Amino acid sequence: MKIARTDGGIFKNGIKGFTDESLNCGFSYMEIAVSKLPEDEKEQDEIITYALSHGLTLNLHAPYGINNISSSDPDRRASSIANVKHSIDLAARHGLGVVAFHPGRLSDDTESPEENWERMMEIVSEIAQYAKEKKVFVAIENMELRPYELVYTIDDLNRFAHLAENNQYFGVTIDFAHYSSHGIGLPDLSKLKLPLFDVHLSQNVNQKMHCPLSSENGSLDVAAVCRLLFEHGYDGLVVLEVSGDPLESKKILEEILETL
Repeated sequence: MKIARTDGGIFKNGIKGFTDESLNCGFSYMEIAVSKLPEDEKEQDEIITYALSHGLTLNLHAPYGINNISSSDPDRRASSIANVKHSIDLAARHGLGVVAFHPGRLSDDTESPEENWERMMEIVSEIAQYAKEKKVFVAIENMELRPYELVYTIDDLNRFAHLAENNQYFGVTIDFAHYSSHGIGLPDLSKLKLPLFDVHLSQNVNQKMHCPLSSENGSLDVAAVCRLLFEHGYDGLVVLEVSGDPLESKKILEEILETL
């Protein structure tokens, strides 16, 4: 397993030097949030080219937040799909690793979950096919317990398993803090019917995600997560999606991994 950090939104202002800071702190891997890059594609390319040329290995996280690929609003839906495809294009252009993306969700209380699932399945199928054409690995992510979300558990992720048939480029991101928010324990990875491409890790404190691994009163057993991933044979990035300085969380994770 390889420990990665997020970009923390630093690249928004075109600050390439954050690459040097990350390398100096011992990070060789990073997952960049595409929505936190400058809007100008040339600037995006410059930042990524600089990072790669200085030795960083990169994954991308497609835009999230207001983005909703299965929104009942056609304009919101179209722009959200376009944002995921742009992230795939960016990864293809630079030969990057995995593009993580959020599933769709309900737009309001009146929307039918069944209808949204049907629409979401069509859209995720479209994204999976686009990724295959571009030869870019994409990974749909499980979500935390909050209103309007639909994709939470291994069973939910497995509903997309048929999209991985004859498509080596489609898999999942498991966010363990998100999973812990449901109070159902750790996921049983032996039941996962899709490849695991990406892992997000932070502590969940009173249903607040992205807390440092050192946080008190966290609900996530980080050592148990590491054992689970080790037993599953996972050898990809473990992305520290933690607020503040990630160095302490990195040290904690390194110490645990050394015992496996």
